[in-house]
Amino acid sequence: MNAKDRMIIALDFPTMEAAKNLVEKIGDGATFYKVGLELFLNSKGEMIDYLASKGKKIFLDLKFHDIPNTTAMASVFAAKQNVFMFNVHASGGRKMMSKVVEEVKAVNPENIVIGVTVLTSFSAEDVEETFQSKLSLAELALNWAKLGKTAGLDGVVCSPWEAKLIKEACGKDFKTVCPGVRPRWSATNDQERIMTPKDAIINGCDFLVIGRPITKNEDPANAAKLVATEIEEGMKEAGLC
Repeated sequence: MNAKDRMIIALDFPTMEAAKNLVEKIGDGATFYKVGLELFLNSKGEMIDYLASKGKKIFLDLKFHDIPNTTAMASVFAAKQNVFMFNVHASGGRKMMSKVVEEVKAVNPENIVIGVTVLTSFSAEDVEETFQSKLSLAELALNWAKLGKTAGLDGVVCSPWEAKLIKEACGKDFKTVCPGVRPRWSATNDQERIMTPKDAIINGCDFLVIGRPITKNEDPANAAKLVATEIEEGMKEAGLC
C-alpha cells in the first residue's frame, strides 16, 4: 500500500456540489474519501455513487449505534453500497458488534467493518464526565478495541496516540483508522489528541483521516501531495516501504 492509499480525505461538506468540486480539484492526487453524516444526508446518499463512478475508495462514516438487530440491518444497507469500509460505535457493545459482523459478512465478506473507540474531540476530562470512568483515554480506547477484535471487527477508529497500543494488543492485521492527524504546517482546530502524518504512521496508524488541512486549503491538490509526502516519510522510517 502506497502513501496516497493511506490518506483518507474527509469530505465534510454541506452540499454534494462542494464535495464534488474538491474531488475534481484533487483529481488523481487522492484515491480514498470519507463520507460522513452531513454529506451523506444532504446528498441523499448520491455522493457514494459519484465517488464510485470516479473509481475512488469510500469510507462511509455514519457511526451506527443502536440495539444489535437495528444496527446490523443498517450495516447490511452499508455493505450493499459501493463502499470499501464503514463503521459502528464500539460503545454499542460486543453483542451489537458481533451481530453486525455476522450479518455483514454474509452479504459482503470483503467489506471492512470498523468500530469507533474514543472520539478525538474528547479530552480526559470529557471521558470522566461523560462515562463516569476513571479509565484513561488510552485504557478506554484499548478496551473497546479488544471488544471489537473479539466480536470479529476488522479494526477500529482511534486516535493516533492509541494506535500502537491497539496494534500490540489486537495484532498487526487489525486495522487502525486515525483522525486527529494534522500536517506539520496546519492548525489543530477542535481535536484534542493529534499527531503529524509521519509520526502517526510510525505509531501504528494504517489509514489517516485528514479534512481541513486539505479541504480548506487554497490549493487542495498541493496540500494532498504534501500530506502524502509526510506519510511516505513515516513509512520509510517505519520500514514499510
